[in-house]
Amino acid sequence: MWSKKERLEAVLNGEKADRVPVSAWRHFLEDEHSGAERFANKMLEFQNTYDWDYIKLQPRASSFCEAWGQKYSYDDYMGSVVAPCIDPLLHGDENLGKELEKIVELTGSEDVFLEQIDAVKQVIAGSEGTPVFHTIFCPGAVFEMFFGQIASGRYRPTSKEGLVRAIQDYPQLTDQAMRNITVSLAKYGEKLVKTGLYGIFYSSAALARTGYLTKEEWERYVRKYDLMLIDALKPAKIWVHTCGINSNPEYFTDYPIDILHWAESATGNVKLDSAKNWIGRITPMGGCDERLFGQNKALEISAMAHNAIERMKDQPFILGPDCSISVNTQEDELKAFRASVED
Repeated sequence: MWSKKERLEAVLNGEKADRVPVSAWRHFLEDEHSGAERFANKMLEFQNTYDWDYIKLQPRASSFCEAWGQKYSYDDYMGSVVAPCIDPLLHGDENLGKELEKIVELTGSEDVFLEQIDAVKQVIAGSEGTPVFHTIFCPGAVFEMFFGQIASGRYRPTSKEGLVRAIQDYPQLTDQAMRNITVSLAKYGEKLVKTGLYGIFYSSAALARTGYLTKEEWERYVRKYDLMLIDALKPAKIWVHTCGINSNPEYFTDYPIDILHWAESATGNVKLDSAKNWIGRITPMGGCDERLFGQNKALEISAMAHNAIERMKDQPFILGPDCSISVNTQEDELKAFRASVED
């Protein structure tokens, strides 16, 4: 009998395991903003119910911006998985240049970061050796959220306001803000890694999306700071997620990472089974359209998962949804997804 860690390690080393490792993750909105213990308990309950091969913690997305003092209301998520922002740091108007000075370097020990570290410790203690990944947003995604909006991703249109305008109108101030975010997240990330965390889920949001930033802008304002932050997160395993449509996973093949995750089901993206031709030493991840979950589509989920496993039978990979699954996901859908690797 293989342990969960042995199964995942084999695949990360490019070797066949006894079966494909699998997990899924979602937000639990009532439990993500009520303290470390409640959040950790919900994550462990979800793990214990479905016996996933790895645990991907799903903190509230607003936590990163909260560290800089940005305010959110948790009374009503208004149909989103991110609480509405009530006091953004950046507004994108004529005061943007001055506002960018608010994005200062932090200590990495702000209350919201310490809350997440506490939760990670509790999950690790209760995980019975299951590999645990915690989430860090890339600096560019945090910058996007300082405008009071959800980070770019999935099938949502990107905006030429916000980040793009800051880059074009205030390139040096934007560069400095990105550096301050990076250093702050690195300090926080180093503390996370010291808990014994197995890995980091590193969200690149949709910053690599074709038609959003130019390749030159992406190189200067995204890639440069990704590499700085990822370096600080070692020796944790690094799982990069490039989100949504036209997400260019090929951009990340020279990153020093272990797992590359993208939505093969989304428009403009390469298929998972093409990875053998371009991904090199990195382990591919994905295989099931997250939009199926919460739609009473257990049979379709099972079929898609089985199809991915069949297509990837000659290449080690990790099975997962293409992105976070719906808060309305049904038990039979999760059971069908979990069972797909056992058949």
